Amino acid sequence: MNIAPLPSPAAAIPHQHDAVLLSEILLADGNRLTAVATVRSGTAFSDAAGNLPGWIGAEVMAQAVAAFSGCRSLRERGEAAEIGLLLGIRDYSSTRAEFRVGDQLRIEVVRSSEDEEGRGVFDCSIAMEGAAIAAGTLTVFEPKDGSFLEAERMRDD
Repeated sequence: MNIAPLPSPAAAIPHQHDAVLLSEILLADGNRLTAVATVRSGTAFSDAAGNLPGWIGAEVMAQAVAAFSGCRSLRERGEAAEIGLLLGIRDYSSTRAEFRVGDQLRIEVVRSSEDEEGRGVFDCSIAMEGAAIAAGTLTVFEPKDGSFLEAERMRDD
């Protein structure tokens, strides 16, 4: 079930301005999100020529997972998710040393598991012109409410 209309990436994820790498959310349902990232200069990750290093694919995947969470929260609660944490990346591989300005990356994230405490695992892939160019598995944590952060702040004081 797709959310209609789909939100912009900036509305679905907590990233702001030049840190947002996703260009558009194409599909969001209960277990999957498909998005596009058009590589552009001027991002927080761009080199002098505007290109992105190959390892940034993991960040693009993480932003798509955040968008999945944001879309779900918008659908269920009417507001974007507050925060999520990337716990780990397994088996990330990319056939590209860099992503060049103008490249259109199609990102797909599929939730393979989730527990009641908010930990989830996503199988992620990036394709360009129909060919798979990167893949990895991301483990994330989405607290159910802000009390997780408050407890951490109190412990640090």
